[in-house]
Amino acid sequence: MSSRNIPNPSLDARGTDRAAGVLLGAAVGDALGVPYEFQATLRADQQPQMIGGGLGPYEPGEYSDDTQMQACIAEVAATGADLRTSQSLDAIARNFQRWLSEGASDVGSQTSAVLNAVDGGAETPGAAMAEAARRFSAGNDRSAGNGSLMRTGIVALAHLGDAAAMAEAAVAVSALTHPDPDCADACVLWCSGIRTAVLDGTFDGVRAGLDLLPAERRGVWAQRLDEAEAHPPHHFSHNGWVIHALQAAWSAVTRTAVPELNPAEGSFPAQHLRLALEAAVRAGTDTDTVAAIAGALLGARWGCSGIPLEWQRDVHGWPGLTGGDLVRLAVLTARGGSDDAAGWPSAARMPVSSSTPRGFAVPHPHDAGVVLGNLALAQGTEAVPVDAVVSLCRIGSDPILAGADVEHLRVWLVDSEGENANLHYALDQAARQVLRLRQEGKRVLLHCVAGQSRTPAVAALYSHLATGADAETALCDLRDVLVHGWQLSAHPELLNAVLDLAAGSRSGGSSARSREKDRATGHEGVEGTVGERKWAREFLKEKKAMSRVRGLLLGLALGDTLGAARGKLPADGTLRAGVSTQLACFTTEGVIRAFVRGKHKGICAPKGVVWHAYCRWAALQGLKAKRWSWPDDKPDGWLAQVPVLAERRGSAPATVAALAKTEHGMVERPTASRGCHALTRTLPVAVAVAGTDRAYWAGQTRQFAALTHGDPVAHSAAAHAAVLVSYCLTAAGERPQVRQALRDGVRALTRTDALTDSELEQLEAALSQADDHPADPGRLARLAPDATAPSALLGGLYVAASFPDRAEVGAALRFAAGAPDGDSVACVAGALLGALHGAEALPVDLISRHELAWVLDTLARDLVAQLTDSPSGGEYTAGWDPHWWDRYPGW
Repeated sequence: MSSRNIPNPSLDARGTDRAAGVLLGAAVGDALGVPYEFQATLRADQQPQMIGGGLGPYEPGEYSDDTQMQACIAEVAATGADLRTSQSLDAIARNFQRWLSEGASDVGSQTSAVLNAVDGGAETPGAAMAEAARRFSAGNDRSAGNGSLMRTGIVALAHLGDAAAMAEAAVAVSALTHPDPDCADACVLWCSGIRTAVLDGTFDGVRAGLDLLPAERRGVWAQRLDEAEAHPPHHFSHNGWVIHALQAAWSAVTRTAVPELNPAEGSFPAQHLRLALEAAVRAGTDTDTVAAIAGALLGARWGCSGIPLEWQRDVHGWPGLTGGDLVRLAVLTARGGSDDAAGWPSAARMPVSSSTPRGFAVPHPHDAGVVLGNLALAQGTEAVPVDAVVSLCRIGSDPILAGADVEHLRVWLVDSEGENANLHYALDQAARQVLRLRQEGKRVLLHCVAGQSRTPAVAALYSHLATGADAETALCDLRDVLVHGWQLSAHPELLNAVLDLAAGSRSGGSSARSREKDRATGHEGVEGTVGERKWAREFLKEKKAMSRVRGLLLGLALGDTLGAARGKLPADGTLRAGVSTQLACFTTEGVIRAFVRGKHKGICAPKGVVWHAYCRWAALQGLKAKRWSWPDDKPDGWLAQVPVLAERRGSAPATVAALAKTEHGMVERPTASRGCHALTRTLPVAVAVAGTDRAYWAGQTRQFAALTHGDPVAHSAAAHAAVLVSYCLTAAGERPQVRQALRDGVRALTRTDALTDSELEQLEAALSQADDHPADPGRLARLAPDATAPSALLGGLYVAASFPDRAEVGAALRFAAGAPDGDSVACVAGALLGALHGAEALPVDLISRHELAWVLDTLARDLVAQLTDSPSGGEYTAGWDPHWWDRYPGW
């Protein structure tokens, strides 16, 4: 074998990631396309899956001849050989012959004819094969098949340092079976694209490769690329032909939009790889080949870290290669056939960290079925009682646990700043795989080299997905148990990515480090976990925030009043508040006091503070119920001094009955009460949902609802309403779109709070009906037929979406008042529209007459002040308002 003539450039961590994705990307595209080969074009709503079958039939995840033949080339390229030499071409030809006799599951007609025409004992099989291919092409006007383009990706990795040498190698390797000029040109263009993608992280290399073609053929290929970019992949239906195969693949790559990075919404640029491969498969006909061609380029652009982990886990094929083997061959090729100083990627075992030379196993604090460990544990001699392993670092080629048959996933994740091209995506993928394994009942070992940075990062995200824990709580609890070391503070990018994914926050590294050090003192503590977070969303500090929070509280109050009056209010005089408004006032006060308590006491259970707020309301109402205790044996705080709150303003039987009991209700003790007050009184919690931690406060809203209403559907409706209102509060733009905000909120509910398929369908149906049939009284009556929390939510959602213009808020509330239970529906609609458009959009003639307007306005301003400025200070800091504790005592 000839040694390399032109050395490859040294690749950084990102470049190595991209090189590792070339063979793996081709293989997953191949395996994804296998089940659909020579089938009709798939519909846009059909989801390609690695289900196996096809012409093989193949196992799920098994690749076909496209990758099998590329593996034949890769075995040679991984030695560092110059693929242009006769020795290299001979070795590739011998591998092709071995493949034909041992493992070819599917062989193209042209490839089969050429390989069968070569004497297996030829001294120079490369030359003999090229000659047989030349003779075949000379006598066949259909010799420009896609059989060489499908296997060409690895050639680009063998000659990263020299584009001209790469082009020569592409032509030579193609000519072994497909010497047609169109085949040669296609291989040069695609190799150029892969080379540039690995080196620069762009798709620019395909068009740049035009300069590597003979001058007389550049124009026609430029036109072909233009045509590919102008039409969908299925337009190129004769994709067994090399030109249509390249055009279909290029169309899938270029016409598939790259998602924006929005971690909180589950959107990542690297998802372009999956979406583009699915588009390639949907083209139909030679699906595995088109997807394999596209996959090599997509893998080169997005890297191994951009390939879905479930695909990496499942992909395999002749000659007994797994995803890890394909990565090893690709990296060795890109490195000129040599391992790095640690022996990677060829070493059977990787060296362990000097900081943790011995293995450790620690149960995850939120799930003992997840074992947190290090590389020394995974590579040790002692048995580890797990069913699956998720490795977050480089590992050797040997099985991860000696003598154990376990499911193993390798995650490409580097613990150095700036060296992860797809950091958010890789973390999200890893955490979701841990969740999937646990849902399957498997005990999981999660590890990196030292178990001090990557391991707690993914473990925290797993906690968030599995239990709804906020990021800071999870990280604090993990730090308590990982006594062998903690290095996450030294990796601000990694830490910030965890916070982005778990809570949607964005901040700089130094603030992330300080946040991480600001640890909680208890699982339910407000301070440090869910209280005055230094990383609270910036919207509360914006000018529009105050108007929107005021709009939320005033809107719900106005809706409550209009609904109770069935939309017919007196022309003048004071407008009376409803019971939902009274209770909402005490919810708001309770939330403020919970934050004050957390700041001063260091620990707080918010539901207990809010329960006492409702008790104060009951005491003011003179209700005959159990005795409640507070200082001086009488309700304290300024809200208890408001006369209107002591007046009876409607019936709330479930709330009153619950307050008469010795103990408050709990989510864990369900009952049959699902009345609307569980939702209407908890709407103000949306400010905390939006301003601190959506997942945590959505969970707290459930707890608040359960204090008086025991049916789980009431808890869900209350939590979902709080999240939806929070999205209205934070909607972007001076003139935000209500329907977009609500749809964003519904999508977020699938990640922020538990949402059943039925609940999701109902919410989406309410929005769809508002789009298609807005402001229809009959539809409103069917969506909101009674005085229950789910009815109030769906009705309020339909009303808000039916009146998207900020000038229509008054009309919306009057329409809502016509629902069977008009006050609850109008209350929800008012909160949604007021939160989105602000207080200025509410009818000023009505707000000015409302008896609790000044109270709600004060509560709104005080809630924002507490969340952003803590007027009373805290345990160790002095506040600027000496009267705040008297107004909102946090005892």
